[in-house]
Amino acid sequence: MRKLQTTDRSRLIAVSTVCVAVLALIMALSLITVSAVLVEDRFVQLENPRPGDVGLHRVGFTITDFSQPIGSIRIQYCGNNPIIGEVCDPPDGFDASVVSIESQSGETGFDVHADSDEYNVILTRSPTIPTEADLRYELAEIVNPTTLGTFYARIFVYPTEDGSGPHTQAGGIALSTSVDVNVEAEVPPYLTFCAGVAIDGFDCDSIDSFFIDLGEFSDASTTTASSQILVATNAENGYATRIRGTTLTSGNNTIPALTSPSTSQIGASQFGLNLRNNTNPNVGANPSGPGTANPTANYNTPNQFMFEDNSAIANSPIPSSFRKFTISYITNIHGDQAPGRYSTTMSFITLANF
Repeated sequence: MRKLQTTDRSRLIAVSTVCVAVLALIMALSLITVSAVLVEDRFVQLENPRPGDVGLHRVGFTITDFSQPIGSIRIQYCGNNPIIGEVCDPPDGFDASVVSIESQSGETGFDVHADSDEYNVILTRSPTIPTEADLRYELAEIVNPTTLGTFYARIFVYPTEDGSGPHTQAGGIALSTSVDVNVEAEVPPYLTFCAGVAIDGFDCDSIDSFFIDLGEFSDASTTTASSQILVATNAENGYATRIRGTTLTSGNNTIPALTSPSTSQIGASQFGLNLRNNTNPNVGANPSGPGTANPTANYNTPNQFMFEDNSAIANSPIPSSFRKFTISYITNIHGDQAPGRYSTTMSFITLANF
């Protein structure tokens, strides 16, 4: 017999042959692992995701193979990965041993099989060819893993009633326990208030004047003017706005204030105001804006005017969004009113009732 010489080439060929054999073996194993059809659109939703808590698991998936009967469905819970065919390490603290079916749709008629255990939920029925694609099951009384984070579920569909033998469809899912996220926020108390001759919309920054020139008084006509205030608050008991000041004065001379709601009388010395739209004389505007506040009774009647120092002119008993009031001023003089330069300063004070 001729002795064979082992060369570098022959060793290379031998090694190559072994590699091919190993590759062929791996391919064969791969074919065995992926022989089942994957279920699609699969999910497991935890009604209560807190670690260690008991709750409802909503299981859903879509089948794509209608050629094989469905006799059982197994949901296997793992702590290491969702890969079909890999070893399944149970999640710490997980327990489905007392699981029950809360509801089922799609393919129905299932009960919990007696072979179910802490980590495997087996749903069973008489093997039947499926007609529905979307399957949904609500499984109650499942105890979540006691650890915080990701764990996994694997879904298997079998033609047998007890989850035995080769599965025909399967798929893996990742899910997670989580702790509650507490969101807290504080709504600070606020009061927005401004006063000026005119306010554009509900913007206090639009005010550009705080002075009114009434011109010359006449005993033959009523002198009118107006200014505005804007108020908003979230105070539980709303707010009140008061007016502070005096009637029109010139040295020791005054134009008397109307001490009760009265009409404008040309030729009679009088000073007053209200917070409504008036026709006699034609001055003012009604309150505007989404707020709930209104003028107080003495200042809330069109064509009726008065002025009393430190009196409330507007209020709201509840929180109120922006409300704009127009204060209408009227002045009449008698023919023998003393001459002079008459003036006054009006201050508006708003207090929120928290």
